Amino acid sequence: MRTIGVLLLPGTRMFDLAVIGEVWGQDRTDSGIGPFTVRRCSPGRVRTPASPFGDVAATHGLAGLDGCDLVLAPGRDDPLALVPPSAVAALRRAHRAGATVAGLCSGAFTLAAAGLLDGRPATTHWRDLDALAGVAPRADLQRDVLYTDDSGVLTSAGVVGGLDLCLYLVRRDHGADVAATLARRLVMPPAREGGQRQYVDNPLPPSAAQPGMASTMDWALARLGSGIGVEDLVGHARMSERTFHREFAAATGVTPGRWLRVQRVRYAQRLLETTSLPVERVAERSGLGTAANLRRRMRAEVGVGPDSYRRTFRSGGTTFGECTSTFC
Repeated sequence: MRTIGVLLLPGTRMFDLAVIGEVWGQDRTDSGIGPFTVRRCSPGRVRTPASPFGDVAATHGLAGLDGCDLVLAPGRDDPLALVPPSAVAALRRAHRAGATVAGLCSGAFTLAAAGLLDGRPATTHWRDLDALAGVAPRADLQRDVLYTDDSGVLTSAGVVGGLDLCLYLVRRDHGADVAATLARRLVMPPAREGGQRQYVDNPLPPSAAQPGMASTMDWALARLGSGIGVEDLVGHARMSERTFHREFAAATGVTPGRWLRVQRVRYAQRLLETTSLPVERVAERSGLGTAANLRRRMRAEVGVGPDSYRRTFRSGGTTFGECTSTFC
């Protein structure tokens, strides 16, 4: 890929443009790639707003996308905003001509407007996944990946997922060594572990609307490490087992057992983020018992194990006496 086309639309996100500029707009010949020609293409206007720092000048009209090897659709502040018909036509034309077409973060909505996600795997920022499902019902939505690639149409999770996608394209077309060199220049791993589930904030509610059920859930949250089970929740709520299961599912959308497992994993995540406890102790304190069970549960719920999660999210760095071995 030598010629890169960037589709500028109203509300284009500055971060995505910065990612594209870092990977494709810099002189990277010393890293083994480039030089590249980058065309900033906009429909019918010279300048396109890119908040919050003003305008970004277009270098071409939409015809500039013709002949590009790679066409990138950055995310937009409002992913549901109208994509001009002329931009839709230009994207379709570029894809038919054989260009690789990629949507960064909410740029997946731009590809959806062009019908390029139909029958293909796709992803976007986890907050926008349901909205993407609504505008691209024929897409195969992937909720726990950092990017997708199918027949020259790619999408990425947000927001840094766009950088993961760009590095993937470099690795695909220029080799792993070149991608690793570029990743070092950008001070990031060549490929991040896990998917975007590890970044989702509280996908299951920790409390319920009904005061009685909320009291039982709060009671359980204070005792996650004590080995309590569903029968203990039933006893605290003073309901029959059948009634409790029905009321709990109505309040949370999940079974009591599922809720307990998720809350234990969430508590383990907080311990991994904020303490230097060995993984075995984190497993005990969160009620998951053993390090093996903690690893199994975290991979099921979060997509990565506790060691990888701690390396990513631990605040404050390493402290004296902290075990840094992957076996801790």
